Order: sequence, then structure tokens, then C-alpha cells
Amino acid sequence: MEGQIAFRSQQNEQEMMLEATFQTIKKYKSSQENYSILSIGCGSGLFEKPFLTELLELNKSVHFVGVDSNKLGCIKIKEWCQELSKFKVDKFRYQIHPVEFEKFESSPTFDIILLIHSFYYFSEIESSFQKIYELLGEEGIVIIAIAVKTELKEPSYYVNQRLDQKQTVWSHDLYQFFSEHHISFHKEVINSSVNIAQCFQKDSQLGRHLLDFIVSAKTRYFSPSQLKVLLDYLSSNSKELEDGKIMIPSSVSLYYFQKKKEEEVKKGT
Repeated sequence: MEGQIAFRSQQNEQEMMLEATFQTIKKYKSSQENYSILSIGCGSGLFEKPFLTELLELNKSVHFVGVDSNKLGCIKIKEWCQELSKFKVDKFRYQIHPVEFEKFESSPTFDIILLIHSFYYFSEIESSFQKIYELLGEEGIVIIAIAVKTELKEPSYYVNQRLDQKQTVWSHDLYQFFSEHHISFHKEVINSSVNIAQCFQKDSQLGRHLLDFIVSAKTRYFSPSQLKVLLDYLSSNSKELEDGKIMIPSSVSLYYFQKKKEEEVKKGT
């Protein structure tokens, strides 16, 4: 969680994602006044907090449900939701479930389902997608943010392979799944850059959190030679600016799809 906060503080990707997400809602749901929203892998609410706040500022009514197996993250987002509900008593309701998505159950369906950088943790795309689709209400929309496999993501890719013996799901995997299953979707790629200058500062706490997030491991356990290899790799794939910032490219894909009406499905449209 600290690594994620550090990473997002060094780029403007989240602002761009929020803007694109609201453009999608404006396109499909602009006239709607009440929203039921499910966030799968909500974490501590880094994306959800500004997203929900903006909806409420537009005078929308929101029933928010967050699901995440990270209990500490759930405590954080619950604390924030409690504060928000005090100021928006008639407009905001919430439920936070500290469980794995596979164990989450809900009889009401949702207008909007968010998966913001959480598809990586699903062991199997097809069964997870099937459950997501069942939780989505008629004409509801799913918004998925998932990383493009760039040079910045290569270290975590190999670390996950070695430590967890599992394949990480990337944007191209999701694209292939949608294409093979003939699922109509819209895709938008957001390109940004991350300032990793603090990674090269030996005593920087921010830099340490950034490195941990980049490789998905605690780099304090790296040997000096391992740390040097990592820093050399990052340096070779980044660009130093005149103001001292060291920028490395990062890309994320936003996928949107809408659940069709039953009669449209039957007609095969």
C-alpha cells in the first residue's frame, strides 16, 4: 500500500484515468441520478476516494460496495467512507467486504463495476469475468484499468514468476480474452511517465517504497549487486531532465464494456 501511494505520487496517471472514467460515465450514464457501484480490489481507496467524491459533488446518490482481501486496506477505506457518510447522509451508503473476490456474494446487481489495477491478482480470467458479468446489472458498465507490459513492468513480471510461480495478467491478455469471446469493448491507452529520481537516493524512504512497488518485493533484502542491477536497468530505460527528474515511461489500458439488454442478447446484436 505504501509503495502504491509512493508510485502514484510521482505521476499523473490517476488524474488521467479519472478524467477518462468520467467521460465514459457521461457517455453511458449521464442522466442517471442513483448509482450502485462495486469496486473489486478497492484497496485503501486511492482511486475510489476522488471518484466517489466527484460523483457526490455532482449531487448523485451513491451506494458503494468495496471488496478486497487486504484487511488493512479495507480498514483505511472504511474510515474514509464513515467520514463521508456523515456529510452526505442522504446521498451516500457503503459496505466494505474484507474478503477475496471469489468469496464475495451479492444478490443486488451493480450499475458500475470498477477493477482498478486489480485484474493482476485473478488466477483465471474466464471464471472471474463470468462472475463480474453476473454482478453487473442490465446496461451496467465495467471499467477495467490494467497495465501495459512496458520496460517499467518487466522487473515485477520476473519477480512474480520466480516467487509466486504464476503468470501476471496484462493488457494484451485481456484484449485477447475479449477478442476470443467476441465481447464488444472500448479500449483507451493512457501514456504517462513516472519520476523515479528518489530511487537513486540511498536514504530516501520514498525511493525505497517506489522500488518495492516497481519490483513487487521488499528491496531491502536485495544484495548490493542485485540492487545495482535493478538501478542500472531503470537508469537505462529512463531519461534525466534538466530539473533533476528521472522519468520512465508507463502505460495503462482502460477497458469499458456495457451489459446488453436481454432482448438484444437474444437477437444476437
